[in-house]
Amino acid sequence: GSMGNYWTSTASYTNMAYLMSIEDAVVSIYDDSNYYGSSVRCIAKNPDVIVTYNANGGTGTMPSQNLGEFGGTLTANTFTRNGYVFTGWNTKADGSGTPYSDSATYSGPSTTLYAQWRSLAITDLTYMQDFASLPSSALTSVKNSMTTNTAYILKDNRDNTTYHIAKLADGRIWLLDNLALDLTNSTVLNNMTPENTNASATSLTSLKSGNRSAGNQYATAGVGNLTSGNNYSVPLVNMDSKDVVPNNAPTGGKGNNKVGGYYNFCAASAGSYCYGNSTSTGTSSGNATEDICPAGWRLPTSNTGEYGALANQIYGSTGTTSDATAIANYRNALSLPFSGIFRSGSASSQGSYGRFWSSTRSNDINMYYLRVETSLVFPSNLYYRYDGTSVRCVAE
Repeated sequence: GSMGNYWTSTASYTNMAYLMSIEDAVVSIYDDSNYYGSSVRCIAKNPDVIVTYNANGGTGTMPSQNLGEFGGTLTANTFTRNGYVFTGWNTKADGSGTPYSDSATYSGPSTTLYAQWRSLAITDLTYMQDFASLPSSALTSVKNSMTTNTAYILKDNRDNTTYHIAKLADGRIWLLDNLALDLTNSTVLNNMTPENTNASATSLTSLKSGNRSAGNQYATAGVGNLTSGNNYSVPLVNMDSKDVVPNNAPTGGKGNNKVGGYYNFCAASAGSYCYGNSTSTGTSSGNATEDICPAGWRLPTSNTGEYGALANQIYGSTGTTSDATAIANYRNALSLPFSGIFRSGSASSQGSYGRFWSSTRSNDINMYYLRVETSLVFPSNLYYRYDGTSVRCVAE
């Protein structure tokens, strides 16, 4: 008659459980060995907490979850929505209800939780190749999230090289660094597939083999000595100046200003545009539609194409300008270093001018390219396909 002990359902240790003890009108909770005899009282059981998950515009399946009488941890989200990022749960589809983070603790009542989404932003991307998997609506969201003329950083998943990119005045997303894909490295070559490169399997096979002919007349991809001769039809590249920053870098550019790789056009086109000099490898007409840019990117077009359209936005003309301010603005927008060219076994003109391949054909032996120097911007210059020249890319 002096005290009473009543078991609870809560364990303390392996062999102990909590009791409610009433002694001299004092109520206390303590744990005791669970082999002692104590009284038992009961309480009506509450309904189990059932959570139903709604994709709210996403795709996938998540079964309802029984959290028991007292609730528990929510199931981690497995819904997906192309072009969107999952941000959590809400008791209202429009997000006006009670929010819950992923895998939060929920104690009830039973409810439906709606997935919450936000449009994809540039900061959600890791690789340049992410652009290849985006539907047009998602690409629009990414573009809208970018501040014009502000540099963002992505990687090329073929070699994990880091690049600066930006949305420029023409509304397009541009690579602000010279491509530095090392085709002298067999691992890099082997990593190039149609899934990560703007080229078909057939062209990439040609690139990787170097278009070798009988008698070893042609070198394989990765040879450093770019000369004229047979170099129309051989993919050649030189990486000796990859990390060199030449003189006269653009003062307001946001790229790394490095030379990067020198590629003849056969290499720049990923082995797809290599006809000439008594061979028939690759196409012999039209513009190049394949190249070594990451998937989702490509070589810019010339004339009134992307190089010219950007010029028109910056200085009001698709043609040549010698205006110092216009030249500076154009170079700064694209962060164009004077990377020079590679010819006859050595680099030349570093710090004096830069050449940047386009995908636009001039004639059987020439391609158009962008040329910049201290007193000139020429969006549609042209020269032989055998020169080692810089590569820039624009997002599709």
